[in-house]
Amino acid sequence: MGTLIIVVTAVLAVFVLLGGAWFAVDSTMRVRRFARSTDLVPGRAGRAPAEWTTSDVPEAVTHRRIRYAIATVHENPTLTSTPSVSASLTRLDDEVFALDDRLIAAASASENAEAVRRIGFAVDELEALAGRLAYASPQAAEPIIDTAIAYLRDPVERPDAGDDPDND
Repeated sequence: MGTLIIVVTAVLAVFVLLGGAWFAVDSTMRVRRFARSTDLVPGRAGRAPAEWTTSDVPEAVTHRRIRYAIATVHENPTLTSTPSVSASLTRLDDEVFALDDRLIAAASASENAEAVRRIGFAVDELEALAGRLAYASPQAAEPIIDTAIAYLRDPVERPDAGDDPDND
């Protein structure tokens, strides 16, 4: 009986280790595939230069922040649960493309500091959106998304932005 317990325990341990290894490899491959892609929104290619996937210029870094923020929003299964929330998510995706287009235009302009700064405010909002939607019901998600869309269209510095200790 003791040998059987040891064998079962060993087999279970091997399965757990194999499952953990598979999860780590699969997760790494998916992250790398997305990082190398030019998708702005998951499944939809963006219009930014391909070299922005690895460049360190501020506009490229901001572009990648947009990509990862909207990808995090898309991971929320609540956002595809009802047709109206799905429609809000589609409107958000369209606004993210418009935001990225403004970033691309600012990158080619000679005086782009203020435009990039304002786009940075919008990206901060987009990054915070995933957290606000994390536990929102479908009914609550739609107005949250609509408020974020309005802010992305005309971002301004939040008066309390300097008070956030995590924003140093």
